Amino acid sequence: MTTSRTCRAVGVLLTGGLALGLALPATGTASASPADQPGPWQPYRSSTFTDPAGNACAFTLTGVPVADREKIRTLAVDGSGAPTEQEITGQLVVRYTNESTGRSVDENLTGTAWLYYHADGSQTWVVSGHLGLGIHPGNPYSAPGYWILTGHLTLQIDAAHHPYVASHDGPTEDLCADLT
Repeated sequence: MTTSRTCRAVGVLLTGGLALGLALPATGTASASPADQPGPWQPYRSSTFTDPAGNACAFTLTGVPVADREKIRTLAVDGSGAPTEQEITGQLVVRYTNESTGRSVDENLTGTAWLYYHADGSQTWVVSGHLGLGIHPGNPYSAPGYWILTGHLTLQIDAAHHPYVASHDGPTEDLCADLT
């Protein structure tokens, strides 16, 4: 991912703005009906991203996966076969770098998330573990920034691809401040 993304996955790397596609792409086939067993686990790999200065942080921020053993499976599909529920889990460690100073930190984003895709284009993510959350200018719910959230949380992503934390039980780390 060389452009900013609204959502990235789990461990969960979420970089505001838009462009994870926004929805996580299904990596397997979606031929099962909702009544069938979950689809098979498929490898999922997070991509490198670059957020230009002023998007999430005052400086250009890059994120590079340094350990990525994620996997994803489809739990339910709609009538057309498009995923409506997915689960993603596994190890993800991302090296975040302030490109102005060269300062970097490795963050553990390992965890599990259940992703629910709604008919109106919005999404709900239920996360247990860690989430990297980038908020870009124009988000009506929060000022720009980049945070690492740990614990249990529910993330809502509206149909315009603006993420907001609906609930969170755990610590929050301000990544922009840490890398300044």
